Amino acid sequence: MSNNSATQGNQYSLYYYDSCPFCARVLRSLQGVKVNVELRNILSDSQHRTALQKATKRTTVPCLRIDNGSDSQWMFESMDIMRYLQSL
Repeated sequence: MSNNSATQGNQYSLYYYDSCPFCARVLRSLQGVKVNVELRNILSDSQHRTALQKATKRTTVPCLRIDNGSDSQWMFESMDIMRYLQSL
């Protein structure tokens, strides 16, 4: 298995909205990843938008939240997100 101990147990959430072309690119790439990624549409659920803005001071999407239980990291660039998820 390609997961190492640093990534095992992490939870992944993708903040996005449907009409964003960069989000669409990341969404298409999810078909090939080996981890579960929760989808959080910031336009259809204002709580997701609020959580993104509160944590990052931005509403830029796509944004991947990597949560290890005690800490969260936020990744914004679509190519970085795709590369990261495909490496798991």
